[in-house]
Amino acid sequence: MANVRIKVNKDTKLSPESRSRLEVLKDRPVDCSDIPDSSPEELALIRMHIRQKRPKKRMFSMRLTIDTIEWWKQMGSGYTSVMARLLDEARKHPDWIKICL
Repeated sequence: MANVRIKVNKDTKLSPESRSRLEVLKDRPVDCSDIPDSSPEELALIRMHIRQKRPKKRMFSMRLTIDTIEWWKQMGSGYTSVMARLLDEARKHPDWIKICL
C-alpha cells in the first residue's frame, strides 16, 4: 500500500469532512511492523544510487524583468526548480527556442 503525504495548513482547500478525517489521523502512530530493517550495506547502496542519479548543478544568474520574477514567485516554494526543469526541457525542443529568437 502506497503512502500519500500531503502538507495541510489552514489555507489548504479541503472539505470539512476531509479535514475532520485528517484530524483523527493526526495523532495515530504509524505501523511500521511490516517494513524489514535495512542493513548498513543496503543503506549505503541506496545512498550511492541516489547520488549517481542526481544531476550536478551549478549556480547561475540571469536578469529578468520584475514582472517575470513576480509571476514565477506566485507559484510558491520550489519555483526555481520548476524554472530549471523548463529550461532543461527546452533543450529537447529547438522549436521553442526559435519562437523566442
